[in-house]
Amino acid sequence: MKKSLLFGAAALMAFAANAQTLTGLTKVWEHSMADYTATQTRSIGCIGKKALVPNHETGALEVWGENGKEDEYKVTEWCANNGVKANESDEATLTLGRGVSTDEAGNIIVNLGFPNMPSSKNFVAIKPDGTMFHIKCEYPADVVLPDASSVGRCDFLGDKTAGDVTGNAFIVVCPNQLQDAIVYNVYEGEQDPSYSYKVKIGDPDNVETWATESTAIPLAKVDADATQAPMFITHHRSIAGFRLSEDGKSSLQKIIYGEGENASVLGFGSATCSNFSAFTVNEKSYVISNQPSPVDGSRTHYWEVKRVSDGVTVASWDQPADEVVTAGSSSGYMVGFASSVNEDGTVNIFQFNMGIRLAMYKFDPTAGVEGAIADDVNAPVKYYNLQGVEIANPENGLFIKKQGAKATKVVL
Repeated sequence: MKKSLLFGAAALMAFAANAQTLTGLTKVWEHSMADYTATQTRSIGCIGKKALVPNHETGALEVWGENGKEDEYKVTEWCANNGVKANESDEATLTLGRGVSTDEAGNIIVNLGFPNMPSSKNFVAIKPDGTMFHIKCEYPADVVLPDASSVGRCDFLGDKTAGDVTGNAFIVVCPNQLQDAIVYNVYEGEQDPSYSYKVKIGDPDNVETWATESTAIPLAKVDADATQAPMFITHHRSIAGFRLSEDGKSSLQKIIYGEGENASVLGFGSATCSNFSAFTVNEKSYVISNQPSPVDGSRTHYWEVKRVSDGVTVASWDQPADEVVTAGSSSGYMVGFASSVNEDGTVNIFQFNMGIRLAMYKFDPTAGVEGAIADDVNAPVKYYNLQGVEIANPENGLFIKKQGAKATKVVL
């Protein structure tokens, strides 16, 4: 009897080569981030072909490109100069958080007050001309924190916001320890409580300590007169999977493909690796996030791009063989992803590993993706043991089955 275990559909095997392997991606540039720690930032954003790195320690949102760090926005300094506080009774002004997003009009949104609750309620928007303004929000009245010790902080803001915060937009946050995604309607630069609401996302299988869905990212654009957010996707930390809202307001459901023993949540990574990115090209949506090693399941910086409609992997990245990932340390986080779509339909994908790298890749959703999937079906099958040694006649054990650009674990 042969039982297939769903395990990432890329042909990136640790035994294949001692060099970094890319499938469906072209590296554009890479910079060392050896001096960056988890204290400074845990996520990134992007605008066009530039990466946005929030540095919580310096209070500046950094802009990176092909030639390295090119500019910065001094958000904490601006907050201090303009008396931006969580509420009037606070003595201290807020500081730059660790979340960053961009809207459809090119405005940049950052959260404030990390690691406390203000980080899920207070934001600064940076217009394309560099001017800033404060967006202060409040939870909808029916949102209740589970207990007095809950912090409701926002670790990851998500690299996209639906709409235009200077016109009509929806910022979706998933605060720690809440079982709801909070949708803020921002109309002409201020929250409109009339169209701000919560979306139920928790259920009994959510047992992760912080009970959070992490980042939320919209998968569609917003009409100028919209009164609710478009469909959005969140990452469920406990089950390392995703949930999708059908219309931007209904409760979220786990995305599951297959039936019986082939059924699996479209999932990525571990609870400490919750940041991801999502984008839509030609009405097809994709998600980007990290995976465990396709060979032995250990934590690595291995990551994939998956199509939301069917869970198929269309691109992937394998960490260099000599790169060490230590759980619990800065290098143990596969943290930052961001993506932007170019006019020609290609996609810029940004990857940030604190203490290691900031890199940009190009992904073309139309370049051979369907053909590669078809080739997998007809490609010859090879089997390897967990040490990467090819086995001619595998039996009575756990093996890696490799067919074309697809690799799965199987029990024979």
